[in-house]
Amino acid sequence: MQNQSVETLSTMLHDQSVTSSELVNHYWKQIKRLNPTLNAFIDLNHEAFLEARRLDYERKTKGPRSLFHGVPVVIKDNILTNDHMRTTVNSRVFKNYFASEDAFIVRRLREAGAIILGKTTLSEFAYYMSKTTMPSGYGSLMGQTISPFDAALDPLGSSTGSAVAVAAGMAPIAIGTETNGSLMSPARNNSLVSIKPTLGVVSRHGIFPISYNQDTAGPLSQTVRDSAHLLDVIKGYDASDSASTSQPVDYASATKEPVDTMRIGVLNLSIAKTTDTHQSIKEEAMRVFEAQGVQCIEIDHTYDLPNNMHILSSEMKRDMNRFLYTLSNASVSSFDALTHANRTKYRHNLKHGQGLFYDALGRDMTLSDATYMDARLKTNDSIARFLNLFDTHNLDAIITPYYHPYAAVGGLPSVSVPAKTINDNAPESLLFVGRPFSEPALITLAYRYEQKTQHRETPTL
Repeated sequence: MQNQSVETLSTMLHDQSVTSSELVNHYWKQIKRLNPTLNAFIDLNHEAFLEARRLDYERKTKGPRSLFHGVPVVIKDNILTNDHMRTTVNSRVFKNYFASEDAFIVRRLREAGAIILGKTTLSEFAYYMSKTTMPSGYGSLMGQTISPFDAALDPLGSSTGSAVAVAAGMAPIAIGTETNGSLMSPARNNSLVSIKPTLGVVSRHGIFPISYNQDTAGPLSQTVRDSAHLLDVIKGYDASDSASTSQPVDYASATKEPVDTMRIGVLNLSIAKTTDTHQSIKEEAMRVFEAQGVQCIEIDHTYDLPNNMHILSSEMKRDMNRFLYTLSNASVSSFDALTHANRTKYRHNLKHGQGLFYDALGRDMTLSDATYMDARLKTNDSIARFLNLFDTHNLDAIITPYYHPYAAVGGLPSVSVPAKTINDNAPESLLFVGRPFSEPALITLAYRYEQKTQHRETPTL
């Protein structure tokens, strides 16, 4: 059962060649064997075995609720769960915090019959805390998460534990979150697929924020179809999230759509140094798509996004304050109190400092100061110029082997697919970016690329 896709596991459950109870037991053994070295989990769901037996019985008597009925899923530990697992953000300040409600996406998972197997590690506070030496995948509560491919390879964050758990075969699929690269980057370095949806496709309610203008949850998986299936589960309108929308599309079905009428821009960014590897990835992608009738053109763009920190510091102060105020029974209820709690036990809590927190403390929470407004206006103009590439060149998607933050900062959809082997400890991915709510087109293209190249690897453990 190790390293089977969700689709395969669902078929096995349907054919009665495996039960949900057996799946939970299998992954539990994998966690027991591997997690002491990889450190990808903060909490495990000790009721998973009971849930699995209940869902096995329900399958027999009523049939499955969805593709995910009885399938284990793991989620990043900045997402609230109202159960026997904590929500810690990998911070010692929240080491004893049990949420009083499920995040919206957790409710959707439970309704689909998924079993939340555990909560995974992350770079503390989603990697927006230290200005100095904090490595990605580190938190004051659990320490450092390790790459399953090589201890010397950066597993990248902040959705580190979610990516490592799936790559190592400790879970078939996971949910992470992204503000600026926290899904795309760990997907690349762990040879996984991820979809970062358009802001609003997935509710942000019940997730520790950095910026409500950029934060979103998304899947980390072994295949494009698995990620699309999970996105179908967690999407949806939520009255508690003013940005959320209803998307009446079936993302998994997009993998069956034709591509011969589509047009792709192969992006050359002014700040990106083209290596032989990157050139090889671009050339392979163009060959793959052109052989399927896709038009590919190379386009040049001058990178002009302002420093994202000028926006995130102000928005984090506002959004984190608002979020902490809503938490019941938490040890802190404001951003000031959080930074103070860290300082009172700085030897344990602040090995790498909290410089970004201090920057945020000094910002105007009303978001009306000149520095923030100037950065916001320049950022909006930059995103508009990037989006204009789609109109100018009549594009369905833009692809590149370089990570760039236009999608994250602009709330645009993106998909990451493995693009080379990891044998030299330098993994790469092909990044697909689209206009708002163009996930179906990106999924169609990403699936075709994945099927023709098959670059995903599994570590030897």
